[in-house]
Amino acid sequence: MAISYLVIAPLFLSLNLLQSVTGDCRDGWTKFQGSCYLFASDQASWPEAEAFCLSMNSNLVEIGSESENAFVEGELKIIHGHDSHSSHQNEVSYWLGGNDLEMEGTFKWVRSDAPLVFTDWNPGQPDDFSSGEDCIELQGAMDYHWNDLSCSARHRFICESSAYGPDNGAISSVIGKR
Repeated sequence: MAISYLVIAPLFLSLNLLQSVTGDCRDGWTKFQGSCYLFASDQASWPEAEAFCLSMNSNLVEIGSESENAFVEGELKIIHGHDSHSSHQNEVSYWLGGNDLEMEGTFKWVRSDAPLVFTDWNPGQPDDFSSGEDCIELQGAMDYHWNDLSCSARHRFICESSAYGPDNGAISSVIGKR
């Protein structure tokens, strides 16, 4: 009896581990195209938000297309009941993964070190108001258009990671095979 348990237990354990890895996204994350998104309800400064995302094997979201931007905006409208105007603006504003800390006025995505190809700035933005706005937020009061803001402000944030599965090959990097 003990021998059969020793043979079955590792098999059961390995199947459980494989099952949790081969799903498209982790619990609480939303899939769109080849990525998984976590719409965090906690508030953090931009550096704290990026550190949290890194701890989750992800990064702050890098929006690269109009369709991705529409997806994120749509999810936020669902989360906030289509109400982008709140008496407390931090409730409906989210950090994105870009800033211009390296060169003022030249925004880039931090994880990929890529320039912004697609943008959705609110008219008149970015404006570096008071010479201290270096991080990109998606601001609810601006109908979820982008704005530059001080990186120390506390906002909700969106993490992005690769979806796992056969379509994008992410599974091989998760279990250490190339």
